[in-house]
Amino acid sequence: MEWTTISYRTIAFYMFILLVFIGFVAYLIAPHYFSEKAKHLLASLASGIGKTAARTDSKSSIREAHFVNLDGEVRVRKGQSQQFVRADYNMGLERGDFVKTGSDGVARIVFADGTNYVLKPDSLIAVEDSREDPVTRATKVSVQVTAGVVDLSTGKFDVAGSTSQVSFENATATLSEDSRASVHSDPKNNVHELTLNQGVAEVRRGTENIRLGQYDQVSFKTGEAHLSQSKVIAPPDLVEPKNMALTVSKDPKTTDLTFSWNTVPGASAYRLEISPSGMFANLAVDKKVSGRASTDVSGLEEGTYYWVVTSIDAKGRESLPSPPNRFMLVQEVAASNKVLLEITRIVQHGRVVEVLGRTEPGSTVIINNQQVFSIAPDGTFRQFTEPLPKTGENQITITAQNRRGDTNTIHKAIIIE
Repeated sequence: MEWTTISYRTIAFYMFILLVFIGFVAYLIAPHYFSEKAKHLLASLASGIGKTAARTDSKSSIREAHFVNLDGEVRVRKGQSQQFVRADYNMGLERGDFVKTGSDGVARIVFADGTNYVLKPDSLIAVEDSREDPVTRATKVSVQVTAGVVDLSTGKFDVAGSTSQVSFENATATLSEDSRASVHSDPKNNVHELTLNQGVAEVRRGTENIRLGQYDQVSFKTGEAHLSQSKVIAPPDLVEPKNMALTVSKDPKTTDLTFSWNTVPGASAYRLEISPSGMFANLAVDKKVSGRASTDVSGLEEGTYYWVVTSIDAKGRESLPSPPNRFMLVQEVAASNKVLLEITRIVQHGRVVEVLGRTEPGSTVIINNQQVFSIAPDGTFRQFTEPLPKTGENQITITAQNRRGDTNTIHKAIIIE
């Protein structure tokens, strides 16, 4: 008896030949029937591939925006819904969604391209577009301001062809990268305006186009034929307290803090605003200052604050606010309650000083008004200061504060030759 070994591959090959032969014979018997079936099969395959590609492209092009700050009443209506629901940080925003703030509400929204929107109280916006081209990676962000006051800023456009637009009433503004603007739309009083604080913008309304530069404002009323363009006064540059400044006091509430800023040509007065919120949702100080560029403030509780100043011209018109500075006011504690703070090494690199030290784990360290962010879990830290200002003796101040509020400050004299 002889045995012959046949592999599975050989069996499959012969089965395929048999099926092809049977199909050929069937086609000869009923060619029309098999032609129609083949067409339907090919059409189904093509449709399935097309839908899959469309879903893939759609998914890759949608870029959701997200809330990064929420204060007070903020509500969202999704595109397919008829109801507004309370906003939360896990909620993504896309085309067709509405965001509304109450009389005490403030919200900050960041889009995937870095465009940043801050909605002031009693504002309503609609997200018109938020996507990325799946081929070129160019981004497109478009928002309609229906009512209220909205501040916005654009980031750096990484891809050519990216656009950021804001619409109000029947006008549309296209902003360049690194631009800052404020939109005020009040349908009830028929007031619609955009003020550009930084960058370049082009405003289109009907057949009319206007190019705006820094501190330009465009405004119109519904029913008017033309846009009105004018210059607005600039905000001042803040001087003291510097950003991230730390003030240690035995009694913070009775401490006089001096706030100063640069004078602005054309300004007859200034408005100082201080808030424990970075979005200025509530104010601890709202003070008008006439005839000078500084003022003293007392009565602040211990804590972290933000401050801005606006310029006011002779007609009472205010500028946009300056970029905010942050400062901290903390209470000095008894020597027995001082937080651990050791300076292990100081290294000079020209005018820059490298500070190495150790503090309690979880503490905050400030060196010459700069917060140290690179603190290791064991409390060790390393920080490079900003260039020291003068030749000769300079002083650097290192302050640590733990979670209980205990502080410790060390002063070091540095000689720059």
